[in-house]
Amino acid sequence: MILALILTITVLLIIQDTALWILLKTNFKHFGKSGILEYPRVSILIPSRNEEKNLPECLASLSKLNYPLDKLQVILGDDRSIDSTRAILEAYVDQHPETLLLDIKECDTRKMNGKANALSQMAKKATGEVLLFTDADCIVPENYVTAMVAAWQRTGAGIITGITHVSGDGFFDKMQAMDWWLTLGMVKVISDVGFSVTSMGNNMLISKNAYQSVGGFEGIPFSLTEDFEIAKHILAKGFTSFHLVGKENLISTKPQKKISDLLKQRKRWMAGAMDLPIFWKLLLGLQVLFFPGIVFLLFSYPLMGVLLWICKVAIQSLFITAFASKTAVKINPIDLILFEIYYMFAAWSTIVYYFWPAQTDWKGRRY
Repeated sequence: MILALILTITVLLIIQDTALWILLKTNFKHFGKSGILEYPRVSILIPSRNEEKNLPECLASLSKLNYPLDKLQVILGDDRSIDSTRAILEAYVDQHPETLLLDIKECDTRKMNGKANALSQMAKKATGEVLLFTDADCIVPENYVTAMVAAWQRTGAGIITGITHVSGDGFFDKMQAMDWWLTLGMVKVISDVGFSVTSMGNNMLISKNAYQSVGGFEGIPFSLTEDFEIAKHILAKGFTSFHLVGKENLISTKPQKKISDLLKQRKRWMAGAMDLPIFWKLLLGLQVLFFPGIVFLLFSYPLMGVLLWICKVAIQSLFITAFASKTAVKINPIDLILFEIYYMFAAWSTIVYYFWPAQTDWKGRRY
């Protein structure tokens, strides 16, 4: 009975990964390569809280954006930072007239988390027909705005989700990058099939009409994952979404340097995942349940366990490699093998940490 259950889980995951890979190869949708139809006014919103280490690279990338300055508004928010974030932002604004610096006021944390509060206040100052959201630890490519706007114009979607990869040369950095490629690859495939349910706050476009239709961030329920929440409500209003994946809109973000910070990040993500539809929970659940099953097989039926694990890693590696190649990123085969071990511990550590009776921490704030 136990063997039958474990075999069912492992085989289902292999079938799932195979289906994802086939769909990625045969049903990948990309509209961003088409030329932009016109240049609407765009507002880019970037909240900052104690980001002195990350802001210089982020702001430098903004300066290189290939988009008409008279059609571009950059809103930088200082969320009561206690480091030199404010000074860095002020120096940038002095040299870039298209940029607005906003002091973020405190809000009732029972209604909005800190980031949602910052974005809500910044959105009220936005003059763009299109709102673009990214983070202070991100680096945007020069054609980023053009690619996202072109996809919005071609699809008519209320939300365009971009693609983000984790930069860094260390082992821990590369493993996080593999994790993002796998997860975002699944999101892309499911979105292209027609089941888009979420978005990603560090690389997201929302039309002004879609944003206002739900009353902005202050109009949605409290959530630790405000990007998931606002996307859910916008889609419920009848707007569509599209997941744009290409090198033109590939944003780089910084990795978590500490295991504790990684677990905090994954705990927030898991909180958002708990509100996903049942089919998404099944997809993610199979990923997690595979590991105890394969460990059981390795001890009880070693040959069977090894063969099934090799099969799973091979298909998963094909999927990650194929997805990353859509952005012209090449994956080291050694990293793909090491990732399987990392993923096993990261997945189960996240589950334990999620149910651990402790508040969720974000930028020094607890919820």
